[in-house]
Amino acid sequence: MEFKQSLAQRIIIAFALMSALVAGSFAIGIISTVHLVEEKLISAGLGGDLNRLMLMDSVSDWSHRPKPDQLFYFSNGPGDFDLPKDLRHLEPGFHEVFRGPLSYHAMIEVVDGRHYALLQDQSDFEERERVLFAVVLVGFVLALALAVFLGWVLARRVMAPVVRLA
Repeated sequence: MEFKQSLAQRIIIAFALMSALVAGSFAIGIISTVHLVEEKLISAGLGGDLNRLMLMDSVSDWSHRPKPDQLFYFSNGPGDFDLPKDLRHLEPGFHEVFRGPLSYHAMIEVVDGRHYALLQDQSDFEERERVLFAVVLVGFVLALALAVFLGWVLARRVMAPVVRLA
C-alpha cells in the first residue's frame, strides 16, 4: 500500500527539512568554531607559559610564577610539583583534563625524558561553553518550529483557492 501525503503536508515537510539543514549547518559550524578557537588560542597561551616556566633556573622560582589559576608539575618533582598519576599517560600537546567538578586545559611537554605539565582551570569557560551550546540547541529547535509554522501558513494559503474551487 502506497502512502500519499497531501500537498499541504509536503509543503510543511519541505520547510522543516530545509530549515533543519540550514539551522543544523549553522549549529555544527558554531560548535566546530568554538572547539577550534578554544584549542588554538588556549594551547598557544599555555604553551608560552609552560616554556617560560621551563626556562627558569631554579625550582624556587616555579612556586611563585604560575598564574593563580594554573598548576605546574614535572616528573619526579619535589613535593607538590610531582607529576600526578592522572597526567603521566598524556602525550605531549594540548589536552582537556577533568578532576571531579573542575575542568582544566593541560599543556604537556617532554624534554630529555622528563614530563612537564601546566594546567589551567577552565571551569568558568566550560560553563560558558555549555550555555552557548544550550543557546545553539534552543535556536535550532526554534528555527525548526518557526519553519513548520511558516510551512503550515503557506500551505493554508496555497490550498485555500483549491478548496474554494472544489
